[in-house]
Amino acid sequence: MLRIHFTSEDLARVILAYNDSLSVSEAVMSLQTLRRGSGPQFSAWRHFVKQRLPARAWLLGSLVPASGWIPDFLTPGPDHSTPTTGAFDAIRATPHRRLAGDLRRLSRHHRLPTWAQLLADGDREALDAVADTLAAYYDVAVNPFVDRMRAVLDADRAWRVHTMARLGVGAVLAGLHPHARWQEPVLHLPGQPGQDQVDFHLEGRGLLLSAHIFCGPHPRALLSDVGTPILVYTPVWNLQSGNLVAEPSDTRPHASTALATLLGRTRAAVLEALASPAGHTTKQLAQSIAISPASASEHVAALRAAGLVTSLRQANTVRHTTTVLGTTLISTSTGTAGPGHLP
Repeated sequence: MLRIHFTSEDLARVILAYNDSLSVSEAVMSLQTLRRGSGPQFSAWRHFVKQRLPARAWLLGSLVPASGWIPDFLTPGPDHSTPTTGAFDAIRATPHRRLAGDLRRLSRHHRLPTWAQLLADGDREALDAVADTLAAYYDVAVNPFVDRMRAVLDADRAWRVHTMARLGVGAVLAGLHPHARWQEPVLHLPGQPGQDQVDFHLEGRGLLLSAHIFCGPHPRALLSDVGTPILVYTPVWNLQSGNLVAEPSDTRPHASTALATLLGRTRAAVLEALASPAGHTTKQLAQSIAISPASASEHVAALRAAGLVTSLRQANTVRHTTTVLGTTLISTSTGTAGPGHLP
């Protein structure tokens, strides 16, 4: 069990993460998904990745166990979390003391190979080899699937924004996991198997909530005494994502046939109505453009098949909103900035 203690200042500093490119920690966490072999929604992704593993992937396998804690130096903080913000450079610049501490902690639960001692001693060549291999692995495990992953993460963030606006930050925190409990001022979360109860006090630093496709069944807390604490959680999946990253984005069926259905006036109105961060339920959508719920559902299904709309189920509610592609289509056709996504 993990218990995170908030002050009023912390509650005012709860932030929903958003990055234009996907975090390197997605690749690191995906190594556990690859090794565990669990989750049928990842079966095609696993097959794709295993055929293309970089030559020195065993370096990463030595540092990332199939489950449990991952060395912090492999998952840089929010200021350097993505390739575009210098994640691999941040890994290469990890101080000797942090490397030694991370590997010492890892060795308590995971047998390390002899070469890891070079890393613990601060050997630059060993650290460069790890960073280079992780960069090559990111190109295989994440880059080909960015569009599909981004659509799920964007839709989840839209749902959380809507929940925060309607019900407040407590409802967002309580909705991060089926077994999460928000008893102000403490958030109770299930821990990793075998993990002792941990109490962490934010002490005014706030909390960054970051959805990760490969988070796994339990939230992950990236908590330290410096910087912004991060809580990683599994996003709400959109209804069409039974096979979440079933194939690389460049091999997906082309949507030109499906997009032709947008020539109708009503379907275009449906797309524009859904271009807001909160989106609409089917009933709300029907009311907003004066059509029947059955007709609204039919149009949403066609737009979803074209990759222009995504649908999220949370408890007994299904909410529809535009994808990045849908918003881009609207902005291109109207000559305006897309209204569906926050900066």
